Amino acid sequence: MLEKNANDAQFTNMRQLLFELIYLIEIKIDVGYILEEIEEITLEIGKINPKGERLGDEMKEVYKSLYRKYKNKLAAFLSPREVNQITGKIKNWIQILPGIF
Repeated sequence: MLEKNANDAQFTNMRQLLFELIYLIEIKIDVGYILEEIEEITLEIGKINPKGERLGDEMKEVYKSLYRKYKNKLAAFLSPREVNQITGKIKNWIQILPGIF
C-alpha cells in the first residue's frame, strides 16, 4: 500500500512538472531555464524503472538538441516552431507517463 501511494505521488509530481514545463515554454522563458527543467525531469524519470529510462533517453535527446543549438545564447527564446515541436513532445511524454508506473 505504501509503495502504491509513493508511486501515485511520484506520478502526480512528474505529471505536474511536465505541465509546468509546457507552461514555461509557452510564456517564453529563456532556453537556459528550460534546459534546467528538462534536465531535472529527465533525472527523475530515469530513476523510476527501465521504462522510465527509455523515456528519459528521449528527453535527453531533446535536451542535447536544444543545448547544441543554444549553448552560446542560453538567454534566447525558442522560436514559435520550436515551441510547438517541444510542447508536442512533452504532451506525448505525459501520455506515456502512466505506462511507466
